[in-house]
Amino acid sequence: MNCQDCHDFIDAYLDNELDLSTAVHVRQHMHGCSHCQELLESRKVVQTLLGNPQIRFEVPATLFGKIQSVLPAASSSTKQQTRARSGFPWFSVPLALAAAVIVLLGLAFLYQTGILDRSPGNRLETEVISNHVRSLLATHLLDVPSTDQHTVKPWFAGKLKFSPPVQDFAENGFRLIGGRLDFIDGREVAAVVYQRNKHVINLFIWPSESNRSTAAQTYAKDGYNVVHWARGGFEFWLVSDVNAQDLRDFSELEMQQS
Repeated sequence: MNCQDCHDFIDAYLDNELDLSTAVHVRQHMHGCSHCQELLESRKVVQTLLGNPQIRFEVPATLFGKIQSVLPAASSSTKQQTRARSGFPWFSVPLALAAAVIVLLGLAFLYQTGILDRSPGNRLETEVISNHVRSLLATHLLDVPSTDQHTVKPWFAGKLKFSPPVQDFAENGFRLIGGRLDFIDGREVAAVVYQRNKHVINLFIWPSESNRSTAAQTYAKDGYNVVHWARGGFEFWLVSDVNAQDLRDFSELEMQQS
């Protein structure tokens, strides 16, 4: 990927709208390009400013005049009502209020039923499951196929800014089969891959922002089981369609080592 390609994708990258492969290529390019890194930082500044509720942009009255000049002619009473309102020039106040109430009620229903849950835990749970499934469907399960932890761990060292812990639990029925780079929550992460009988297990690892330890939390969704914990300066997300007890056993083995 060159700088021009990176410029074309950088806004979508910042908003997490790119597919996994493109996002990884953008991130890899920026690692070695200070100019594109500066462009990303400037975009982040703009994004922060736009999200500041204290910043307001007053629309000039001349702009309303220009808009009205290209619209079909309206009655004098309609024009007077439009001039009296600065917020919703095309709608009456009762209609706009009714629309707002409907939207709020709809959002309340979605949150209450769990359909729209944007809490960090739920969002990451969905993303790790999605990446697990994608790794199986896209035949991109492994970048470094190996059952030797001393081969997999050094491979990550040259690709990431951190060194993830890599263990082999073949004696316990969880065989290391390799690893790959993945992309979760806007960051590159390590995916250490294991096999339990015929089931694939993905262990996603990245540095913890809080640097604190948390107890294991379990989730189940769409036929997949997920275990999440933080320890030793890392976040761990374990996901597979293996049964929940097996996955908890695996997490306990990993936590004893981390």
